[in-house]
Amino acid sequence: MKVYLWMTTTENSEKMDIVYLNGQFVPRDKAMISPDDRGFLFGDSVYEVMRWYGGFFFDMEGHLNRLRRSLHETRIAWDGIDALPDLAVELVNKNDLGSDCSLVYIQVTRGAAPRSHVFPDPAVPPTVYASVRRQSMDTLLWERGIAIAVAPDPRWNRCDIKSTALLANILSVQDACDKGFMEVCFVRDGFITEGAHSNIFLVRDDTVYTHPESNCILSGITRKNVISLALENGIGLSEERVAADMIPYMQEAFITNTSGEVVPVIRIGDQVLGDGTPGAITMKLHRLFREKVTEGNPVNKA
Repeated sequence: MKVYLWMTTTENSEKMDIVYLNGQFVPRDKAMISPDDRGFLFGDSVYEVMRWYGGFFFDMEGHLNRLRRSLHETRIAWDGIDALPDLAVELVNKNDLGSDCSLVYIQVTRGAAPRSHVFPDPAVPPTVYASVRRQSMDTLLWERGIAIAVAPDPRWNRCDIKSTALLANILSVQDACDKGFMEVCFVRDGFITEGAHSNIFLVRDDTVYTHPESNCILSGITRKNVISLALENGIGLSEERVAADMIPYMQEAFITNTSGEVVPVIRIGDQVLGDGTPGAITMKLHRLFREKVTEGNPVNKA
């Protein structure tokens, strides 16, 4: 069996696995949802993934704002979102992961109702589920870089919503993994958009390029912070579309997401970038992001 945890490692634990479901913390094997839940039936739900750095969450406000936006765009009503930071910390602590690097996942569905494409009327309470797992960084990927495939972007036209309806992403990244790649570089109308679960940056002539925010990409939290770091540190950055046929002319590339932070890309499809090792600008941004994470630790602000 092949396990593709392409930028992180998950460690097994004998500790009790507690999840949050609709206002209660319960053992995972006791958590149950209705077979009529619209998240189960339709993928009619949104989600967020936040990283716990052994004592604090990085850019929790960014994750909250993105979740609020996803809920607004899908017209899912959840009045408990303001309590999410406390909920997430309690979930971490109930799983005895307070000092560990972990990922917290939260999903909000439109709720359970008889199967129908139209929204339930009257509205039903949303289903709110959250879990946490220990997941440490794979630092070898930071040092060596990864290869990503190139594929047509088969997804819907609202990639800006962090929806759980990810079948197009799953099929594409699995096809890439079957061919020995660790992520996929989507191309739409001849232009690079993003990855199946990451944003993509390319570097040419000391300038970093990434697709502008639109309905074609997800507004990544790590992406946002990397853009700010580049601008604050005099690194040229342009939010503009890059044509796929420009890949051979790119000298560096990297991908960003919450689970892996900033990961160098050394090959896109058959095209080796630069000398086949992580580039200087990529590694500078990686270092700057690591420093920003460290500065986010409340201990360092005391």
